Amino acid sequence: MKIAILLPAAGVLVFAATPSATAQDLASTVAGLEYREIGPANMGGRIASIAVVESKPQVFYVGAATGGIWKTENHGTSWTPLFDDQATSSIGDIAIFQTNPNLIWVGTGEPQNRQSSPYGHGVYRSTDAGMTWTHMGLEGTKHVGRILIHPRNPDVVYVAAVGHLWGPNERCCTSTNTRVRLIS
Repeated sequence: MKIAILLPAAGVLVFAATPSATAQDLASTVAGLEYREIGPANMGGRIASIAVVESKPQVFYVGAATGGIWKTENHGTSWTPLFDDQATSSIGDIAIFQTNPNLIWVGTGEPQNRQSSPYGHGVYRSTDAGMTWTHMGLEGTKHVGRILIHPRNPDVVYVAAVGHLWGPNERCCTSTNTRVRLIS
């Protein structure tokens, strides 16, 4: 009795047989299989944004497609996750107000248009270098590609939002927060 378990899409082949099985049995079992590339599709591995504190370049933030926000204070030797408790882990852009680097704005939702682009939950702000976050609205934007902070007024931010990648985009981008508005 011969048993073969074939998982060619995963690149795995397990062949179990009785002691009388031969290499020829294995060859005839796999002869009709064709391998094909199916990846990479590692959603968490893509970096969507990097923001550096210009006055302290050893301090910077990295936003991942589905991995949240990570902060280093030692040139990348060690990292601290900062966004684990939020409604989404998909980051589109990070902006630091360089005059006061404790003030950070984040747009959620990876903006790269691909088959596995997770959507976000709008715009967030931190006033304590990422330790806590306040949701500022624009949850209908789905994918934020860029945030710019006004150089003299950190309460004014410009948000470049993609909206729905695979559906209609009617005026989706309004906020009940009067401090955040999408200009179209």
